[in-house]
Amino acid sequence: MIKLIATDLDNTLLNREGKIEDSSVALVERCAELGVVTAVATGRSFRSAKAAAHRLGQDTPVICYNGCLIKEANGEILSASYVSREVQRGIIDFAHEHGLYLVMYDNDEIVVETLRLDCHNDPDLKFTTYREIGDFRDIELFDSPKLMLAADPEKVPALQAELEERYAGRAYFAQSEAHLIEIMPDGVNKGAALDLLMARLGVTKEETMALGDNTNDALLLEHAGLAVSVANGVPSLKAISDYVCEAERSEGFDEAVRKFVLEPLTAPASDREETL
Repeated sequence: MIKLIATDLDNTLLNREGKIEDSSVALVERCAELGVVTAVATGRSFRSAKAAAHRLGQDTPVICYNGCLIKEANGEILSASYVSREVQRGIIDFAHEHGLYLVMYDNDEIVVETLRLDCHNDPDLKFTTYREIGDFRDIELFDSPKLMLAADPEKVPALQAELEERYAGRAYFAQSEAHLIEIMPDGVNKGAALDLLMARLGVTKEETMALGDNTNDALLLEHAGLAVSVANGVPSLKAISDYVCEAERSEGFDEAVRKFVLEPLTAPASDREETL
């Protein structure tokens, strides 16, 4: 039986308008009544992820910045990681070399050279402040859990391949959107964060279901016993999933929760025994 649901936010739990549907909240509440924990696992900042977590319920743990920061519902930090200064400097130079828009984070504040909504309309802007600093090459660097580059989607694969070769063993790269390259410390990802959360909650891999839509969710799904992609998931994520939803985004989330969590838990005892 599933005891832990770990779900991505954008394009997975959230609808097209970036909101959590009432139906999803009701399902999560029903799961909680049956002893099932739902956790948020997102690339977003903590303040942004926290808003979604509170919508789901006060006991929702949060994995944010693609695993760089993990917090319990009460705010206790379970783990915090930051991109090294060496890698930061290299990414800054790479961004200038290729004319890319770069985003960093300082204590949950968005930090950019100049805010460019035409490059990336960051959903975190709805929940936190931003700071424009001019030229990243001229400032004293700070602890940033992740960095994010925005580029032409057609150029992203080649740019990411170049970065992965250049920073092998020093950074982890993934996508949450077709135009984004997200940069985290090597070994830090949603999957590793899920392992830590499962250990904290005393839940096994087999008792965990993970849901996502893009490459930054791949390790999250691989570390769960039941891997689910919503219908709008990228092909590579669908290929590693145990189940691909018929519905997209929030409707896909609802579909998976009903099928794999609530139906098995609420089935008559005789029916449950037949599935063992």
